[in-house]
Amino acid sequence: MPLNIYVKTGRFDARLEKAYQVDLAQEKRRVYTRTYLLCSALYVMFGLLDRWALPQAFVQAWVIRALVIGVSALPCLLAIRRPEVFARHYTAITCATYVYWGWGIQAIILCASPGDIAWSAYYAGMILVSMALYSWTYLLPRYAAMAGCVIVGPYIVLSLTHQDMGATQESLLVLLTNLAFLLSANAVGLFSLHTRERFSRHNFLLRKQLRHDLRQEEQAKLHSEHRSEHDPLTGLPNRVRFMRKLEQLLQETQAPGSVAVLFLDLNDFKPVNDRFGHAVGDQVLRCVAQRLLGTIRATDLVARLGGDEFVVALALPQPCAVTVARVMAELHECIGQPIEHKGRMLQVSCSIGSACYPDDGGNAHELMEAADLAMYEFKRARDAGMAA
Repeated sequence: MPLNIYVKTGRFDARLEKAYQVDLAQEKRRVYTRTYLLCSALYVMFGLLDRWALPQAFVQAWVIRALVIGVSALPCLLAIRRPEVFARHYTAITCATYVYWGWGIQAIILCASPGDIAWSAYYAGMILVSMALYSWTYLLPRYAAMAGCVIVGPYIVLSLTHQDMGATQESLLVLLTNLAFLLSANAVGLFSLHTRERFSRHNFLLRKQLRHDLRQEEQAKLHSEHRSEHDPLTGLPNRVRFMRKLEQLLQETQAPGSVAVLFLDLNDFKPVNDRFGHAVGDQVLRCVAQRLLGTIRATDLVARLGGDEFVVALALPQPCAVTVARVMAELHECIGQPIEHKGRMLQVSCSIGSACYPDDGGNAHELMEAADLAMYEFKRARDAGMAA
């Protein structure tokens, strides 16, 4: 099972990985667009501090913020307009977006003067970017870690070159403190992402297994229902299903419509069964069932009641003895055709009794009893004629 394999190896095979990424595609788009809106709001909100944090570069800072928000909107539009392209390049787009947001904060710090608050305090914005990188994405941990390094690395270079924070012990201590917070945020975020990734994949497998189990249960239920209402030998509906369907047909029949029930009993079947065995007898019953299906209409009902007894229900637009007689003749003819078995020609015939709704019965049971009685009268008349 995929779940057991994942528990042992901690990895998906190529097929399962593709299915997992497809399953995540919609969630990736949803989270990305919401994250863009939230980060844009935070960029604007923290921009309100620019007048006090870097008064001499207030305009430049807002130009940078506008560029960051505007350019970042392009992948967001891609996620909405071309979701398939966004899904295919999700890793590259997401890494680039977060690196761009981090570099935007560093560009604002670059505009600040040594005495400005932003000079040493705005690094906290990169902590937020780093935490968002690990908390609000579905990147693989290794790609998120690479993006985190690309965000932190330039800050170190900027601090040591442009800001010259290694020149004094005090400024170096500030730099080391900032780096400690940044690296700690990345470490905590990476651990959180790794844990969430593991649980996300486990959850995917559990949902996949649940869907599989539900499908199997539904198939087993349908199979059980089919077996409970169908004859296992011929595949025809059994008495239970036929009676239910016949009641429905009667309820749907409106005057002057009628329903004719034909009760069939095979003649000369017992000698065939006794002489050639049950396997040949079963073959004869299956052949008769197929002939019945080939003779009646798709809208009519047919069932095997058990043994060598079958029943047919005909939906008629109006009572018509001629139509019933014609169908009975067709059934006599088709069932009476020889059946080949290992070079031998086997032959059976049938006795048929009919009953029509509403003249002979007002419900399914009354019609069945009337048709059964008519069949036995036909059989007695046949036997008497043969005896004479």
